[in-house]
Amino acid sequence: MTDDVRATLDRLAADTLGWQGPLPDGDLSEHLDSMDRLALVVAIEDHYAIAFDAEDDAEVRTVDDVVRLVRAKRDDQAEPAAGDARGGADA
Repeated sequence: MTDDVRATLDRLAADTLGWQGPLPDGDLSEHLDSMDRLALVVAIEDHYAIAFDAEDDAEVRTVDDVVRLVRAKRDDQAEPAAGDARGGADA
């Protein structure tokens, strides 16, 4: 099953912020204040069990940026887990 990160972000925004409809395509800072952005970041981190770095904020402007970052963080987490599983099988 393919995980639709964009749809999940829209659902998290609805659940966390009471956002109506999909998140806008433009600059998120034009639509969300700093408290809403923080609440959404925490919801995303909790949902995907990932952690954003302080530097990530400078790279993220749009929902597409968030989608790319979430996918990259998940991919980064998957690689060590696969290596650990192989290492455990050889031990």
